[in-house]
Amino acid sequence: MKTLISILLLLAFVGSGCGAAPETARRYATTINPLRAILAEVAGDRAEVVALVPPGASPHTYEPRPSDASAASAALALFYAEQSIDAWAARLPAKHRIAMFAYVPEEMRLPWMETHDHGDHEGHDHGDHAGHDHGDWDGHFWSDPLVVKAMLPALSDQLASLDPEGAAIYRKNATEFAAKLDALDATLQHTFKELTGRPVFMFHPSWNYFMHRYGLDVAGVIEPSPGKESTPKYIEGLIETARARKVRAVFTEPQLPRRPADVLAAATGLPVFELDPNGGTDGRRTYHELIDYNASQLRSALE
Repeated sequence: MKTLISILLLLAFVGSGCGAAPETARRYATTINPLRAILAEVAGDRAEVVALVPPGASPHTYEPRPSDASAASAALALFYAEQSIDAWAARLPAKHRIAMFAYVPEEMRLPWMETHDHGDHEGHDHGDHAGHDHGDWDGHFWSDPLVVKAMLPALSDQLASLDPEGAAIYRKNATEFAAKLDALDATLQHTFKELTGRPVFMFHPSWNYFMHRYGLDVAGVIEPSPGKESTPKYIEGLIETARARKVRAVFTEPQLPRRPADVLAAATGLPVFELDPNGGTDGRRTYHELIDYNASQLRSALE
């Protein structure tokens, strides 16, 4: 009997949360894994950082769930990329909604790639860069380590304003992360030094910043607007470009259907590789892992 009472008391003690690892009251929510990875570097052990969009889903076409609304409302703040990428974040309840693209210095912002020079893009909006509902700038900033580094002072200041007691921690972590980004950039500069100017087809214009930083040539984009499959006439234009420009490879993305890329590869004989702009899976969770994976894919395609 004594043993039974002891077990019941122990179960009640554990069930009440006493003796369990304390759950931090500081939590930030992000829409996608790259933002989570960046924020996690600055937050360190001071706060938990979660991403709402699961691996394999596209932020462009994602429909938030009730659990996402709960996570956003419980967080100190919800960080999203930019209106053209994850505008659905504006529909979620949150104490603060923060667009991380606002921290990208103006001189480092890139325009959306022009994608309507391969003939008539039936089914795409001719008056817009790549058919997105956006302004002048491409919001996929996270693929360039030096752009991310330039954002860190403003980002750490933002976290310090949300959590003043952690200000010194955020700024220290940001300084350490900046040094890591410098080292990563130096490695990438060396990796791609002999590969500059070699043309490839991207599936979606999500690696424009990386390609621009390291001198790689995007000869065309297979699906300018996520979820809107390109027309046969547009694909025909890409086939002509592939032959004229001696394109080296075609890339897919795990978040989007790969059929158009397979059609193009079959017509041109080009090899198919994968770029993953979001990651979140094993080996692609941290910022360094995500960039390393994609750099390896690009190097394999271009060598």
